[in-house]
Amino acid sequence: MLKCPIYKRCGGCNLLHKTYEEGLEEKKALIASLFQKEKLVGFPTHICGMENPTRYRNKMQVTFKREGRKTIGGFYEENTHRVIDLEECFIHSELLNNIATFLPKLIDKLHLSAYDEDRGSGLIRHALLKEGFVSHEVMVVIVTASEVFPGRSEFVKELRQAFPAITTIIQNVNPRKTSIILGEKERILYGPGWISDTLCSLRFKITSKSFFQVNPKQTEVLYGHVERMAGLKGTEIVLDAYSGIGTIGMILSKKAKQVYCVENNSDAVRAGISNAKDNKITNVQFFCDDATHFLNAIAKNNEHIDCLIMDPPRTGSTPSFLDSILKLKPKKVLYVSCDPTTLVRDLKTLIPTYQIIDSIAVDMFCWTKHVETIVCLSKKQA
Repeated sequence: MLKCPIYKRCGGCNLLHKTYEEGLEEKKALIASLFQKEKLVGFPTHICGMENPTRYRNKMQVTFKREGRKTIGGFYEENTHRVIDLEECFIHSELLNNIATFLPKLIDKLHLSAYDEDRGSGLIRHALLKEGFVSHEVMVVIVTASEVFPGRSEFVKELRQAFPAITTIIQNVNPRKTSIILGEKERILYGPGWISDTLCSLRFKITSKSFFQVNPKQTEVLYGHVERMAGLKGTEIVLDAYSGIGTIGMILSKKAKQVYCVENNSDAVRAGISNAKDNKITNVQFFCDDATHFLNAIAKNNEHIDCLIMDPPRTGSTPSFLDSILKLKPKKVLYVSCDPTTLVRDLKTLIPTYQIIDSIAVDMFCWTKHVETIVCLSKKQA
């Protein structure tokens, strides 16, 4: 068991009071109970844990607040907007921890103001930190309440001197009264505006807004099982829905005839197209579109899909998207889920037409109650 000084207040790692093995068993039991409750056959009997379940996160979000005569930076206390002064977080890398604890000191040194939610005043709201675990490149995104950033050149200079590993710094402007961290407008203060990292032997550009799995080591385990379950022979047409920057689709492309990646975030699509080009992949095509709309359109045109990959957000898929799957009728559906509750809910819609032929759980979010699950469904014979 790890001893975290802010464990009881933070609530992020809600399984730290157990051993790691006990936490794995709890996750496996949760998935099994949800499947059994709905009488779904084929729930995962194995969960892939980590050999060393610490320092695994490549992304960190820090919030700033003025407390007395100094600025503090840390995480929100569970179910509140009270900021906990960060000492150390064991699930983030040592480098990200060091940057996170340095930033409040730099804010005070340059006489910048932390944003006050209640008054709607102040400048520095959040920091978003991303790290390439293979490339060792680091991105720092400073979220400000206005475009005016006094002393930004000095801010960049001091930050780079303290941490030479930082390869890009971005100012993101979020003037709205909202709990959403990032705003729409950005300005690159240093570097190319993105970092890159290697996953499953492919190189990916990662932007401030593009989705990239937070646990690189376990992501390779996860995608290895996706590739195994897909069982591609080189003749199949694959559709990667909710594709983000195209990680799954590009990884499967080496064993597919053609891959279509569908994503409604234009920044992620641009990054995906660039990623495919950089990796010299020619059989992946990106579409900036709503996944449901895209599926309905190709179903209407009687286009053929052999394997559909879906990796929706924690809220799960939508009834309209699931209905579009039933219209399209791909031979195989791989559902990659980060919430077993919404997974089971969605599977109930698909089960009359599909049957579960394989499943496995992967511990992507060690010490938390969250778990990643892959379910492979095959279309029933008429």
